[in-house]
Amino acid sequence: MYFVGLCGLNCSGKTTVVNHFKDNKDFGSLSLSDMIREELRSRNEDINRNNLRRVGNELREKFGSAILAERVIEYVEKQVEKKNWVIDSIRHPSEAQVFINSKYPFLFIKVDCPIEQRYKRALSRKRGEEVNIPFEEFKEKEDRELHSEKEFAQQLLKTFEKANTTIVNEAGVEELQKKIDLSVEEFTKKLEN
Repeated sequence: MYFVGLCGLNCSGKTTVVNHFKDNKDFGSLSLSDMIREELRSRNEDINRNNLRRVGNELREKFGSAILAERVIEYVEKQVEKKNWVIDSIRHPSEAQVFINSKYPFLFIKVDCPIEQRYKRALSRKRGEEVNIPFEEFKEKEDRELHSEKEFAQQLLKTFEKANTTIVNEAGVEELQKKIDLSVEEFTKKLEN
Protein backbone atom coordinates (compact mmCIF):
# COMPACT_ATOMS: atom_id res chain seq x y z
CA MET A 1 0.00 0.00 0.00
CA TYR A 2 1.17 3.51 -0.75
CA PHE A 3 -0.18 7.06 -0.75
CA VAL A 4 -0.21 9.64 -3.52
CA GLY A 5 -0.73 13.09 -2.05
CA LEU A 6 -1.92 16.12 -4.00
CA CYS A 7 -1.45 19.79 -3.39
CA GLY A 8 -2.15 22.74 -5.62
CA LEU A 9 -4.05 25.96 -5.93
CA ASN A 10 -7.80 26.21 -6.38
CA CYS A 11 -8.96 24.80 -9.75
CA SER A 12 -5.50 23.51 -10.71
CA GLY A 13 -6.91 20.07 -11.58
CA LYS A 14 -6.53 18.10 -8.36
CA THR A 15 -10.04 16.63 -8.57
CA THR A 16 -9.38 15.51 -12.15
CA VAL A 17 -6.25 13.74 -10.90
CA VAL A 18 -8.19 12.10 -8.05
CA ASN A 19 -10.82 10.85 -10.51
CA HIS A 20 -8.11 9.40 -12.74
CA PHE A 21 -6.70 7.42 -9.82
CA LYS A 22 -10.16 6.22 -8.73
CA ASP A 23 -11.50 5.37 -12.17
CA ASN A 24 -8.39 4.04 -13.91
CA LYS A 25 -6.16 2.75 -11.14
CA ASP A 26 -8.64 1.48 -8.50
CA PHE A 27 -7.29 3.75 -5.77
CA GLY A 28 -9.24 4.74 -2.71
CA SER A 29 -9.55 8.49 -2.35
CA LEU A 30 -9.84 10.90 0.52
CA SER A 31 -9.49 14.61 0.89
CA LEU A 32 -8.20 16.26 4.02
CA SER A 33 -11.12 18.61 3.43
CA ASP A 34 -13.44 15.62 3.98
CA MET A 35 -12.40 15.74 7.63
CA ILE A 36 -13.33 19.44 7.76
CA ARG A 37 -16.64 18.85 5.94
CA GLU A 38 -17.48 16.24 8.56
CA GLU A 39 -16.82 18.82 11.28
CA LEU A 40 -18.93 21.46 9.49
CA ARG A 41 -21.84 19.00 9.20
CA SER A 42 -21.62 18.24 12.92
CA ARG A 43 -21.85 22.00 13.58
CA ASN A 44 -24.69 22.48 11.04
CA GLU A 45 -22.60 25.05 9.17
CA ASP A 46 -22.57 25.69 5.43
CA ILE A 47 -19.86 23.93 3.47
CA ASN A 48 -18.09 26.65 1.50
CA ARG A 49 -14.51 27.71 0.89
CA ASN A 50 -14.43 30.31 3.68
CA ASN A 51 -15.86 27.91 6.28
CA LEU A 52 -13.54 25.10 5.15
CA ARG A 53 -10.54 27.40 5.59
CA ARG A 54 -11.75 28.77 8.94
CA VAL A 55 -12.65 25.41 10.51
CA GLY A 56 -9.52 23.75 9.13
CA ASN A 57 -7.48 26.45 10.87
CA GLU A 58 -9.48 25.96 14.08
CA LEU A 59 -8.88 22.20 14.06
CA ARG A 60 -5.15 22.67 13.42
CA GLU A 61 -4.93 25.19 16.25
CA LYS A 62 -6.85 23.01 18.71
CA PHE A 63 -5.36 19.59 17.86
CA GLY A 64 -2.07 20.43 16.11
CA SER A 65 -1.11 21.30 12.55
CA ALA A 66 -1.13 17.67 11.39
CA ILE A 67 -4.55 16.62 12.74
CA LEU A 68 -6.28 16.26 9.36
CA ALA A 69 -3.56 14.00 7.94
CA GLU A 70 -3.49 11.96 11.15
CA ARG A 71 -7.25 11.41 10.89
CA VAL A 72 -6.93 10.29 7.26
CA ILE A 73 -4.24 7.72 8.11
CA GLU A 74 -6.34 6.42 11.03
CA TYR A 75 -9.31 6.04 8.68
CA VAL A 76 -7.28 4.23 6.01
CA GLU A 77 -5.75 1.83 8.52
CA LYS A 78 -9.25 0.79 9.66
CA GLN A 79 -10.29 -0.22 6.14
CA VAL A 80 -10.58 -3.95 5.49
CA GLU A 81 -9.49 -3.69 1.86
CA LYS A 82 -5.86 -2.64 1.65
CA LYS A 83 -5.28 -0.63 -1.49
CA ASN A 84 -3.38 2.42 -2.60
CA TRP A 85 -4.85 5.82 -1.74
CA VAL A 86 -4.84 9.22 -3.37
CA ILE A 87 -5.10 12.03 -0.81
CA ASP A 88 -6.27 15.49 -1.88
CA SER A 89 -6.17 18.93 -0.26
CA ILE A 90 -2.88 18.79 1.61
CA ARG A 91 -2.53 22.46 2.53
CA HIS A 92 -0.07 22.59 5.44
CA PRO A 93 3.55 21.37 5.56
CA SER A 94 2.85 19.45 8.79
CA GLU A 95 0.13 17.49 6.99
CA ALA A 96 2.56 16.54 4.24
CA GLN A 97 5.16 15.59 6.84
CA VAL A 98 2.77 13.09 8.47
CA PHE A 99 2.57 11.19 5.19
CA ILE A 100 6.31 11.54 4.54
CA ASN A 101 7.06 10.10 8.00
CA SER A 102 4.42 7.36 7.85
CA LYS A 103 5.32 3.72 7.32
CA TYR A 104 3.74 3.92 3.85
CA PRO A 105 5.57 5.02 0.69
CA PHE A 106 4.41 8.50 -0.33
CA LEU A 107 4.47 10.30 -3.68
CA PHE A 108 3.62 13.97 -3.21
CA ILE A 109 2.50 15.78 -6.38
CA LYS A 110 1.93 19.50 -6.81
CA VAL A 111 -0.63 20.15 -9.56
CA ASP A 112 -0.03 23.55 -11.12
CA CYS A 113 -1.87 25.63 -13.69
CA PRO A 114 -1.74 29.30 -14.79
CA ILE A 115 -4.04 31.56 -12.78
CA GLU A 116 -6.03 32.67 -15.83
CA GLN A 117 -7.02 29.07 -16.62
CA ARG A 118 -7.84 28.38 -12.98
CA TYR A 119 -10.03 31.48 -12.82
CA LYS A 120 -11.99 30.37 -15.91
CA ARG A 121 -12.47 26.94 -14.34
CA ALA A 122 -13.70 28.51 -11.10
CA LEU A 123 -16.31 30.52 -12.99
CA SER A 124 -17.42 27.58 -15.13
CA ARG A 125 -17.99 25.19 -12.23
CA LYS A 126 -20.33 27.73 -10.57
CA ARG A 127 -19.59 26.63 -7.03
CA GLY A 128 -20.68 28.66 -3.99
CA GLU A 129 -18.98 32.00 -3.58
CA GLU A 130 -17.01 31.51 -6.81
CA VAL A 131 -20.05 32.31 -8.95
CA ASN A 132 -19.22 35.58 -10.74
CA ILE A 133 -16.22 36.26 -8.49
CA PRO A 134 -14.14 39.14 -9.89
CA PHE A 135 -10.61 38.18 -10.96
CA GLU A 136 -9.00 40.50 -8.38
CA GLU A 137 -11.00 38.91 -5.55
CA PHE A 138 -10.04 35.44 -6.81
CA LYS A 139 -6.37 36.49 -6.67
CA GLU A 140 -6.75 38.01 -3.18
CA LYS A 141 -8.29 34.81 -1.75
CA GLU A 142 -5.51 32.80 -3.30
CA ASP A 143 -2.87 35.13 -1.90
CA ARG A 144 -4.24 34.63 1.63
CA GLU A 145 -3.98 30.85 1.20
CA LEU A 146 -0.45 31.08 -0.19
CA HIS A 147 1.16 33.51 2.21
CA SER A 148 -0.27 33.00 5.69
CA GLU A 149 2.32 33.22 8.44
CA LYS A 150 -0.10 31.98 11.10
CA GLU A 151 1.13 28.65 12.38
CA PHE A 152 -2.22 26.88 12.07
CA ALA A 153 -3.45 28.49 8.85
CA GLN A 154 -3.03 27.08 5.36
CA GLN A 155 0.57 27.47 4.25
CA LEU A 156 0.47 26.45 0.62
CA LEU A 157 3.86 27.79 -0.46
CA LYS A 158 5.64 25.89 2.31
CA THR A 159 3.57 22.81 1.48
CA PHE A 160 4.47 23.02 -2.22
CA GLU A 161 8.16 22.89 -1.26
CA LYS A 162 7.65 19.36 0.10
CA ALA A 163 6.30 17.98 -3.18
CA ASN A 164 8.38 15.32 -4.96
CA THR A 165 7.24 16.54 -8.35
CA THR A 166 5.20 19.25 -10.05
CA ILE A 167 2.81 18.52 -12.89
CA VAL A 168 1.66 21.48 -14.96
CA ASN A 169 -1.95 21.08 -16.08
CA GLU A 170 -2.45 23.41 -19.03
CA ALA A 171 -2.98 21.13 -22.03
CA GLY A 172 -6.15 19.19 -21.25
CA VAL A 173 -7.21 16.08 -19.36
CA GLU A 174 -5.54 13.50 -21.59
CA GLU A 175 -2.14 15.19 -21.31
CA LEU A 176 -2.58 15.57 -17.54
CA GLN A 177 -3.34 11.85 -17.21
CA LYS A 178 -0.21 10.96 -19.21
CA LYS A 179 1.92 13.10 -16.89
CA ILE A 180 0.34 11.51 -13.82
CA ASP A 181 0.85 7.99 -15.17
CA LEU A 182 4.51 8.72 -15.88
CA SER A 183 5.09 10.08 -12.35
CA VAL A 184 3.44 7.04 -10.77
CA GLU A 185 5.37 4.67 -13.01
CA GLU A 186 8.68 6.27 -11.98
CA PHE A 187 7.63 6.16 -8.31
CA THR A 188 6.59 2.49 -8.35
CA LYS A 189 9.82 1.51 -10.12
CA LYS A 190 11.73 3.06 -7.22
CA LEU A 191 9.59 1.06 -4.78
CA GLU A 192 10.46 -2.17 -6.58
CA ASN A 193 14.22 -1.56 -6.30
